[in-house]
Amino acid sequence: MDSNSQGAFSKYQKTHIPFNMSEKPDLEKDPSREKNFLSQMFFNKLSSLLNGDGFNWFYNSTSLNPNIYPYKKNSNFMFTHMLFMEGEGKMSKWSDMFEPIIYSIDERFKVNKLLRMKLNLYTNQNKKIHQPSHCDITDTSDNKGNPLKGVNTSILNFTTCNGGTKIGNKTYDSEANELITFSNTIKHNGIVQTNTSTRVVLNINWE
Repeated sequence: MDSNSQGAFSKYQKTHIPFNMSEKPDLEKDPSREKNFLSQMFFNKLSSLLNGDGFNWFYNSTSLNPNIYPYKKNSNFMFTHMLFMEGEGKMSKWSDMFEPIIYSIDERFKVNKLLRMKLNLYTNQNKKIHQPSHCDITDTSDNKGNPLKGVNTSILNFTTCNGGTKIGNKTYDSEANELITFSNTIKHNGIVQTNTSTRVVLNINWE
């Protein structure tokens, strides 16, 4: 990871399970799945924070950013917590605790720049809800809402439940401590669970 990058963080910490570097997936074709991505001790520390009373969640009346074109209006509310945004830098007092995750991803895929790191929380609404399909980062130069190429999305699940994420035409169940990485050009959407009170997901966009 480029130490001069706007998305670069401080000292690397060993918090992940070693990868088999001989297997490099083509993220344009198939998502990469890494079970038990973080060391259990580090994952438990983050999970306790996210599911505790001292972590702030912020209500969003819609699951999509209305400032991103093309915006699809929906009433699928959710809660979020922004950790990092390109151009703004770290946006939470908890950002430092999540920093090592970027270095773990970097060791696997080579991260040049962090664009966004955001936590999502879905509440049980007694029915499965499929959020609108979308690409996280769009090309702002053409005003057509096309996905920005050269960007990837990594999703780290913190909850094992019957919710999940649909990526392209395939649905991936939510499994705690599993990282799913795919190209930003592939549309995806979250699926709200019915068998747990909440589902927490870390969404990371990077180049």
